[in-house]
Amino acid sequence: MTRRYCQALDLSDDPRLIEEYQRYHQQIWPEITAHLRHYGITEMEIYRLGNRLMMVIETTDDFDRALFERRSLEDPKVCEWEALMWKYQRPTPWTPAGKKWVEMTRIFSLTEQK
Repeated sequence: MTRRYCQALDLSDDPRLIEEYQRYHQQIWPEITAHLRHYGITEMEIYRLGNRLMMVIETTDDFDRALFERRSLEDPKVCEWEALMWKYQRPTPWTPAGKKWVEMTRIFSLTEQK
């Protein structure tokens, strides 16, 4: 069984920057891919509508989010990637200060319907 997280973030409202951001995500750095998989992220997808992004993350059952976040802050290559991505990213209007991606609240599930 996997766990799923959905998060939101905005991009700078600049078509040129959005295009660059998308190009980076056609093939992310191999160190980032390895880091994600090492800590239990089994799938990650990012969707875009205008300058709003939604990221869906699936993890192993034993995924430790706090450990992942700590290790991400300790990894120089991950920090370099995050600093580069911040050139394109912007917090949503609902993002707390100092945060980037924020958890979305699920409001519907077809499997829970009768």
